[in-house]
Amino acid sequence: MRVILFAIAPLLVSLCACGKSGAEGLTVGGLYSVKDEAGFKVVKILAQDGAGVHVRIYANKFPTRPDKIDPAKLTLGSIKDKDGFGMGHLPLDRDLFASWNPKFIAQATVSEEELDGYREWKKAKGGVFK
Repeated sequence: MRVILFAIAPLLVSLCACGKSGAEGLTVGGLYSVKDEAGFKVVKILAQDGAGVHVRIYANKFPTRPDKIDPAKLTLGSIKDKDGFGMGHLPLDRDLFASWNPKFIAQATVSEEELDGYREWKKAKGGVFK
């Protein structure tokens, strides 16, 4: 678990460094582009609750902000991929997510399988990244 936390730390730091933007009007199942250190990534909002926003971060990287996306081509990758990997579930404070400057791309569905991490987080009474 520590290896994974150390591996995602640079991603979290770089995403936290982006300018503020409103997180109002977020849609569960929405695919959003977010700024990262080398360009842009895509996230899906899995759930929203009193704690914050729960997202899936895809491994795919884009040099410019995508305005359309084929959801079938989005992947989480693996920790062994040289180009990086995504995360199945990441609980975020609303202000932190807003600082990633999310821009809506498209609406998708959230599968029961995608909610596994969220359900485990809820059962564990987990916190959120701020």
